[in-house]
Amino acid sequence: MVKELCKFFAGVTAWEAVVHASLGLSGVLPISLFGITITPFLNTIQIIVPALISCLLIYLGWLHKPDR
Repeated sequence: MVKELCKFFAGVTAWEAVVHASLGLSGVLPISLFGITITPFLNTIQIIVPALISCLLIYLGWLHKPDR
């Protein structure tokens, strides 16, 4: 069950990174959403952190063999 949750959330966090990468490449920054201004610096953080978490979750979901 935990491996399946890791696989699901790996996709969610990868999608988060892709959305923020598209925001950065589209030239619409800075943008204000729900009262929070997303600056290019904050957007870069929101690309890097979910991408790293997605890599960790991919490892845990597909590659890691649990000790028994």
